[in-house]
Amino acid sequence: MLELILLDTHLPSANLPYLFAAFAISWVVLFGYLFYVNRRQHEMRKEITRLQHVLEQSPENE
Repeated sequence: MLELILLDTHLPSANLPYLFAAFAISWVVLFGYLFYVNRRQHEMRKEITRLQHVLEQSPENE
């Protein structure tokens, strides 16, 4: 009986919950990173637009 219990813990199907957890965590990290990069890109575009407006108005003031 003890041999069956030991064999059951070494079967590949016994590790499926851990595999699923690692897979799910990987996807969460990936989507979190993509969200962060997308937000930073949006902020940079707004900053570039603001700087372009400042440069366009600058020669008028001189």
